[in-house]
Amino acid sequence: MLSEEHQNMMLAYLSGLRRGPRLRSVEDLAALSPRELLQLARRVDEAALGLLIQLLKCTGRGESLFAKLMGDHEEDNRPLVDEFFARYYRSVLALPEGARQFNPLELYLPVNTLDDLAFVQSRQAFFLRQTCAVINEYLDLLFGGNHAFPAGEQEKAWTYFWGKVMSR
Repeated sequence: MLSEEHQNMMLAYLSGLRRGPRLRSVEDLAALSPRELLQLARRVDEAALGLLIQLLKCTGRGESLFAKLMGDHEEDNRPLVDEFFARYYRSVLALPEGARQFNPLELYLPVNTLDDLAFVQSRQAFFLRQTCAVINEYLDLLFGGNHAFPAGEQEKAWTYFWGKVMSR
């Protein structure tokens, strides 16, 4: 959620990019049609795209403007939608060039927390939702070796993991 100050700065920035009346509130932004929003987003600099996404996610009546952009569109808006989400992926979701792909288990089950059994147990559901490839990579990192739990064997991998944690 953007602070009111950041919202106002983004609205001023967006107002400078568009033709038409100044955007004075998030309601003014919400009043734009999906096509107008997409055309405005096209003009936003890559450095400001993340802030625009945050603004769109916290703005709108009932559904966020971001959800409005993800919804059904007229066929002539399709290229704008595709372009917007390609930029969104590259700017906000994609890893920087040369960055190492992170393993979500490294973030949610860091090595330094394995002594806290209650914490580790609370992460079981998250562990089980990961693919076996992700789990195997995490187990390799923690315990060395070459773990090869096949697809669909998350429960067995958890049992193995829990046993190793308990024996520490």
